[in-house]
Amino acid sequence: MIRISRTLVILVVLSPLVVQGAGFRAGVAVVDITPPPGLSMYGYFDRIKDERLSTGTLDPLYARALVLEGSGTRLALVTLDLGRCFGRASLDRLRAEVRRLTGISFLLVTASHTHAGPNVLDEYPSGRPPAWEAEALEKIARAVNEAARRAVDVRLGTGYGSANVGYNRRLVNVDRGVKMLWQNPTKIQTSPVDPTVSVLRVDTLEGKPLAILVHYACHPVILGSDNQKYSADYVGVMRQSVEEAFGGRPTCFFLQGADGDINPYYADTPEQDGAMEFCQWTGQELAQEVVRVAKAIRPENLNPSRIDFSEDEMVFNLRWP
Repeated sequence: MIRISRTLVILVVLSPLVVQGAGFRAGVAVVDITPPPGLSMYGYFDRIKDERLSTGTLDPLYARALVLEGSGTRLALVTLDLGRCFGRASLDRLRAEVRRLTGISFLLVTASHTHAGPNVLDEYPSGRPPAWEAEALEKIARAVNEAARRAVDVRLGTGYGSANVGYNRRLVNVDRGVKMLWQNPTKIQTSPVDPTVSVLRVDTLEGKPLAILVHYACHPVILGSDNQKYSADYVGVMRQSVEEAFGGRPTCFFLQGADGDINPYYADTPEQDGAMEFCQWTGQELAQEVVRVAKAIRPENLNPSRIDFSEDEMVFNLRWP
């Protein structure tokens, strides 16, 4: 059996039924957490098996912090350009430091799931995180503190769209057999996929975008197993494109959805076959829809302001022994 306990704080940020726009304050901060070269990279079994280490950086890996306050309750959201989130011990350490610096006790940390980041473990043989992770935790805590100090009065608004940049990599045949479709450059339609693009726009009272949060479900795995350089994959392209469309004013956050078996069409593309070009295409396609939705949002200033929390626990059987 698998038991998953999940704090549904994302619903606070994405649902207009929970966040009611008024009297809110928000602040943002961004910090570079790119590790040095020479580390094991996350994902792709053959790269791990062959012990191929990172050799450099294609584009920086960032941690982005948003502090949101309503009716005296403060929430800190941190998004990471990593393959997975830190282990429990590191998260406990981060939460303790954030609480010490800011007094914030509600901290949500989520990773984009890029396969071009450093490997992260639940526990390390030495009993302590590697130097890059320890340094990243310190930087993130300071970024949350900076976001809290920068908080200003804001209005919130949500919007929804649809983007078609991914497919389900488990192709079900007519005989109900399953074939793994690791790449899909011809864009064969498979299911299930979730094309929904959810957007939260946070504006200052002067109407200037402060933050744009994007929730979408698709693995950032365009850069393949031959890649040995750090990158946020298509997510980094999407964020940059969104920020540029708004004159570089807002900070764009990416929240990975339930990506399960959803891959981008050009997954695991070798570098010599145009991996970076396909990253650009995918990120810009998603960004185009995000910008369309975000520009149509009219953030509101309603009373009362409130942040609510709920937790959901799911228990289910393993799919395989």
